[in-house]
Amino acid sequence: MIRLEAKRLSVTPPGAAEPAIGECSLALRPGERVGLAGPNGSGKTSLLLGLAGLWPSEGELLLDGIPFQYGGDPTARRRIGMIQQDPSSQLLQGTVRDELAFGPRNLGVEEAETRRRVERLAQRLGLADEADRNPLLLSAGRQQLVLLGAALATAPDLLLADEAAAHLDPAARRLVLEVLQEETARGMALVWASQSPEELAAMDRVLDLGPGTPAAEFPSASAAGAVGSPRLRVEVSALDPAAASDGPLVRTCRPLSLEVGSSGIQGVVGSNGAGKSVILGAICGLVSCAQVTVEWRERGTDPPIAALQFPELQIFQEQVSDEITYACVSRGRPAEAALADASNWLRRLDFTPEAFLRRRTWNLPMGAKRITEVIAALAAPASLYVLDEPTAGLDGLRRARLAEILCELSEQRPLLVATQDREWLSAMGVTPLEITQAVGA
Repeated sequence: MIRLEAKRLSVTPPGAAEPAIGECSLALRPGERVGLAGPNGSGKTSLLLGLAGLWPSEGELLLDGIPFQYGGDPTARRRIGMIQQDPSSQLLQGTVRDELAFGPRNLGVEEAETRRRVERLAQRLGLADEADRNPLLLSAGRQQLVLLGAALATAPDLLLADEAAAHLDPAARRLVLEVLQEETARGMALVWASQSPEELAAMDRVLDLGPGTPAAEFPSASAAGAVGSPRLRVEVSALDPAAASDGPLVRTCRPLSLEVGSSGIQGVVGSNGAGKSVILGAICGLVSCAQVTVEWRERGTDPPIAALQFPELQIFQEQVSDEITYACVSRGRPAEAALADASNWLRRLDFTPEAFLRRRTWNLPMGAKRITEVIAALAAPASLYVLDEPTAGLDGLRRARLAEILCELSEQRPLLVATQDREWLSAMGVTPLEITQAVGA
């Protein structure tokens, strides 16, 4: 039996003149797991949206032999779960519990069965203690666990997932792979797009959409630690679990101290929800947290600048070139100088600068959105450059090239990076500050 079959499928994004992916064929049986690989921009997202019947396509698309392409009978699509790249943009309910229940309720599942599914998945994915929290207040990694639970709560015959574990810490990633194994053992078919070798290795087979990418070589020079006179000192007090609330918290079991110099790279690591983004937000003045004390010793004329972990919530200009130059111009740097730097970095990141800078931001894939915001931050004058999960969803080549660029820039400026990508930090010679989470916090 074939669960999903695509025959010579070409997918065209709404409003586009040309297909983003052309004449792709795929047959997927119940319980089978197919990984979807390829460099950023190779068409993974377009193919998934085409396979879900959400974007226009040509060719043939069948679910258990029933056609269900874009614009046709939506009945078959009720049996398909879809997780897209932008976690925060898919959350609709005020609590994690209601988010998990949203799909089954809309499909008409009886309330007792809905509650049973929600309880099972909340326990299995480690979300039970957060069931009454607003999912929009969770970290990106915890949001991804919520979205996986919400998709699985509909008991889909087919799950299509686009970088659905890009923000997860190693333990959470292992848990997700275990859960996917359990669900596919029950007959659910899976198409899982990812840049993670670990995730792709857990699939039964892998469909690679891109040409072979050049070998990813990381820089040999070390960019470790703070260099030069101290510019900033940050103290974080240990969390009292009894006083924990729903506000911005750093869930550390011990006091933390971080010093930033006038150059060099500092890293912050920790499990999902530990509070990495809270520390970065407090440094930039975006978050108020009583645990975090920020002492500037040499601030300079330009405030810190941040590329946040949700680039889709940070972008607001229509064209990439305008997005990249906005902060530069507002801080007194000519747009031409910023675009010259951006073009150089884009070329090194294996993009065509002229075409990339003309693109509309609203239809950029997630990797391109992340690159846009990182470059926009790096091109602007700032006393500190703060990058939150800058490699999430990036392919191996671009991870390595970005490391190379940051190492070079760190010779003259300070950078602070929060990430789950420990291998990437280690390759740059960075020994990060680790948040050890308080038990019960």
